[in-house]
This record gives sequence, structure tokens and C-alpha cells, in this order.
Amino acid sequence: MVSAALFLALLVQGPPPETARIVTAHQWAVRLGRDMGDSLWPGFRPDTIPVLYIVQGQGTLLLGWSGDLPQGFLPIEGVAGSGWQAAADRGAASTGTTLAGRPTAQVVVNDSATIAALVGLTTHEAFHVFEAASRKEGRRFGRGENAFLVTSYPVFDSQNESGMALEGRILEAAAGGRGGGATSKAQKRALARQFLAVRESRQRALGGDFAEFEQLAELNEGLAEYTLVRAVQLAGRQRDFPDRAGAQRLQSDKLVALHKLTENAALSIRLRYYATGPALGLLLDALAGAAWKTRLIDENLTVQDALADASGYRSQELALRRQAESTFAIKKLRAAADSGVGRLRAFRHAQVDSVLSAPGVQLVVTVEGRSLGLCGIDPQNLLQVEPGVLLHTRWLQACAGDVLQATFNTPVVQDRTAQVLRAVIGADSTVKVTTGAEGEVHIESPLVSLRASRAEVSRDGRVLTVKIKS
Repeated sequence: MVSAALFLALLVQGPPPETARIVTAHQWAVRLGRDMGDSLWPGFRPDTIPVLYIVQGQGTLLLGWSGDLPQGFLPIEGVAGSGWQAAADRGAASTGTTLAGRPTAQVVVNDSATIAALVGLTTHEAFHVFEAASRKEGRRFGRGENAFLVTSYPVFDSQNESGMALEGRILEAAAGGRGGGATSKAQKRALARQFLAVRESRQRALGGDFAEFEQLAELNEGLAEYTLVRAVQLAGRQRDFPDRAGAQRLQSDKLVALHKLTENAALSIRLRYYATGPALGLLLDALAGAAWKTRLIDENLTVQDALADASGYRSQELALRRQAESTFAIKKLRAAADSGVGRLRAFRHAQVDSVLSAPGVQLVVTVEGRSLGLCGIDPQNLLQVEPGVLLHTRWLQACAGDVLQATFNTPVVQDRTAQVLRAVIGADSTVKVTTGAEGEVHIESPLVSLRASRAEVSRDGRVLTVKIKS
């Protein structure tokens, strides 16, 4: 129920005049998503994703909501699925978020945002919601980059900076920028290959972590920005779109951003991929049509990998690989590898069963609300059982901040996904468990020394469980 205080606040501060502009932009994003969603990205339906528009200093506008409005929002007459709240988070950013348990796009609106810009921003942030929903273990799409690498990226390396500037100029030319640029598919393919030669040479010098950061940033923000550009491009082609000039201006601004890719010292380097990502996406559209998007997902590619395939950049490599595969019977080698992997998986599971079925007390350590870290391992005696499951066959030091320190001199099974350790720590007569105030637990045996706080201890037969809470 809406409080009397909130109701009065809404009477005093209702939706601002720019609500009409935002509603128009949202309606266009919905229309594009409904009618042309696959032209933006296969399976992407921005018309199904609610959007929070943060009107700074005035309030929050909710559009595209189905069902009862979340607490704190009052409906706006004449706008279905809408709500207004006379409060806005001053620290809010445009992003994907959650509202009342539902994945929701969030767009911060400034006074200068045109309808075309708002259509694009709405699509961009809705795409982040789509990416998050599409994320799968071991897949690049939806994973996002390690943004902390911005703190150490080599911005003062002039060789890297000049290489990136060159990439921007090549992509500008491929998009038909200054001086006319590429007009034919053959010209675009040639420029794509030049770009890849420059990019891969620069990234070899840059190093693996930073190269991966760039590639994942283009997958994350770059593809979201591609859908922004694509949505505005599609909207601008419609005769009844009210901001065709704004749509054209956005396209021109993207070309300028490529030309000046490294020149704005006031901007974070992460914003560079907002320019390269859509440029690569549009170049792929020109070379491969829409098929590259499905292939990127199915084959777990980066955007530059997809461009290498579409441009024939690695055609010689592909021909040589196929020749080798034919000469040395890759199908037989793959069949043998499949059998070998199957035997290995069964053998590792048998090892785990053998370790945990050994006589004695089985200790189970679980951690809630934080990661169970490794302060010491013996890499020579560490085996993978399954993705996320490890067998430490001899020794392990485990830790979790100030709540856990444990040294095992016995085999330990570690489930990294569930944050659980399991080990047989000796005969009952050799295991000493001491508990103290505030959940302090000490466990000592010839095979383990464990210190934990904020922990609960329980025993069920031979299984001794230590559950550490955050």
C-alpha cells in the first residue's frame, strides 16, 4: 500500500516534462524489439525487459512492467506498465539490475539525451540483461571482462597506444569514414585483415591478461554498444521515427570516436571498446551477414575471432590444419581421445571414492558467503576430477580470510563450486575437537590442523562437519 507521505510527494513532484520524450524512446525500443529483435541479436527481445529511467534530481520512471507495480511506484495515467517514484539514486549508473526480483535494465537520463540516444541506451542496457541471462559456465558470451585490469593497463606504453590508434583508423576506413573509406566487400575484407594483423601483433606484445581483457570488453560492452548502434540505425530508417537527425548524428559520432580512439585523456581506456565493438560488429554484418552472431555463441568465439573467420584471415592456417588432419587421421585421434578422457574421468572418480572411503573420521568443511581460498598447494600432486572439483593427493593449506586456516597432510577433495572440502583425517581416537566462544573451532589430528571462527560443528556417524558462516 502507498503511504500517505509518498502519495503527497508524488502530488508535489510528479513525472517531469521529459517523461514524454522518454516514453517515446522506450516505445520505439519496444517496437524494434518486437518487430526486429533478431536483427539486433538472435533471441534478444528488448520489448520483454522492463526499464528503470533515472531522471537525476527528480525521480525514477519505470516502463515496460507487467503486473502489479513494485512498492514505491505509482502508475502514470495513460501509459501502460508504467510507474513513477519521486526519488532517484544519485549514484545510479546505466546498467543491468534487478527490481522486485526481476532482471531490469537501468538508464540514467540527462537533459541532453535525444530520443535516438535514449533508444540506443535502452537497447544497450537491455542487452546486458540478455547477456547475463545467457551466460553459461565455460562460455565467453555474458562473462564480462575483469574490469580491475583497468587499474594496471599500460596506458603509458606508446607502442601499444599507437597500435590501438592505428586499429581505430582502419576500422574508421572500413566503416566508410574519412576520405570515403571502403565501399566494396572486397575493400572491407582487405581492411579487416589489416586490422587483425595489427591487432594480433599488438596483443602479443601486450600480454595474455590484457589481451583477454580487451577481447572480453568487446564481447561485453562492445556488443551491447553494437546493439545500440544497430537499433538506432534501424529506427532511423523508419519514416515515422521522430529523431532521424539524432540517429544520423550518432552514426557520425561513432566514426569520430574511431578516428580519435586514443586521444581523449579524460576517458577511461575501457570506453575504447564502446567504439571498436560496434565497428567490428557492423564490419562482420557486411562480410558475413547475420550468421556470425550465432556462430560466435555456438563456437565460443571472441569478436576478433569471428572477424578472422569472416574475412578469411586464417584461410592458409585452416588449409594447413585440414591437410594435417587428413594426413594423420584426426577422426581416429579424436575417437581415441574421447575414450581416453572417459577412462580418465572414471579413474579420477575412483580415486576420490577410494580417498573418502578410507577408514577414519571424514571432515567436511563448508564456507558460506565467501570464497574458500588456497594459501598453499602442491601442484605436482593436484589432479582435476571434474571442472571445479580437485583432488589434492598429499597436502593442502586452505584459508578463508580471518575465519579459516587449515593445513591438511592427507588427500583432500575440493569442490570449488560448492565451496566444500572433504578429507579423512584419521582414526576417531586421534582427532581432537575443541569449541569456544563465538563459534571458535579447533581440530587437531596427525593429519590436519584447523582453526575456524563463526563456525558450527556437527557430527553424523563418521562425518564431522564444520560449517563456517559469513
